[in-house]
Amino acid sequence: LVRDCSRGGKTTLLGPLTPGRIHGSRIGNLHHADIIGVTSRDRVSTKTNSGSGGQFMIHQPTLEEYVLHCSRQCTPIYPKDASAIINMLDISAGDKILEAGTGNAGLTMHLARAGGMVYTVERSKERAVHAKQIVKEFRNGVLLPSISFHVGVLAETIDAIVQSVESQSFDGMVLDMPMPWTQLPSVFGCLKPDRYVVCYLPSMSQVIDLVRACQPWPLLVEDIVEVDWRKWDVRTTTIRNPDEASDEAVVCRPTHTPGGHTAFLVKLRKFSQFLAVTRINKPFNMAVNQAINEEPFIRYAERLKGLTLGDIPEGSDSFNVKLSAI
Repeated sequence: LVRDCSRGGKTTLLGPLTPGRIHGSRIGNLHHADIIGVTSRDRVSTKTNSGSGGQFMIHQPTLEEYVLHCSRQCTPIYPKDASAIINMLDISAGDKILEAGTGNAGLTMHLARAGGMVYTVERSKERAVHAKQIVKEFRNGVLLPSISFHVGVLAETIDAIVQSVESQSFDGMVLDMPMPWTQLPSVFGCLKPDRYVVCYLPSMSQVIDLVRACQPWPLLVEDIVEVDWRKWDVRTTTIRNPDEASDEAVVCRPTHTPGGHTAFLVKLRKFSQFLAVTRINKPFNMAVNQAINEEPFIRYAERLKGLTLGDIPEGSDSFNVKLSAI
């Protein structure tokens, strides 16, 4: 990470550093060869046609800086949301985490560094390849052993992913997709009881649709959060008054860094082995018929073990059923 030392200078991520490559800037050309071998906070001078130019300070990028400045093919999950998701999932070292929607691998790397073994799925092969390269270039691929990349639709790849997990179950799930309720019936059976799914949803209409869809499933809507991360500028300065001696004062105000809404984080908890299959106001057998005959409930209905309509009292609105996958 290089910081332009001139007033108003920008921060730029360079790498991998390659002898012979040059980074052009408004204060001159910065040669990669001049950076290789220096230590953090060293200054490197640029070169111009007239001689030496300005200076850049060299830093080892933090994960937050790397996610914000690396090349991207889509908008990443920003560090403020990634931090909240890790807290909501209650990740411990060695936890198996399923992530749907690798994207730019921003959240993927945060989950891996928190101690989880991350199984991440991306529909786009091009994005998956790019994401893997992004992870590889962060500190020489230190997080790669903790991430397993997969390509495809979640509902179609989940069985193969589960087979690669020793416990064949997950300690947490993150779904970053427009309609997670279409995929949840295929995957929540692989989630351990009393563990969490976090859905990343930009709009409130998506949140409402998800909450409605969760009603017949063993998932409790536990939290819906919007993360606000507001940076402040607090520093000393000098007041210059031509009529009086200069006095020291303190600047204290929000920064001018653009910020605002990114997404709503919906935290779902999987409850006990027994499930009220439907909570909607209709006879239970109608609800089961819907679950068996309509997508996306087909895979969900397949996980219900020993359930027959004859076992259900006529006109009953709810019935406890044990799930085979739990």
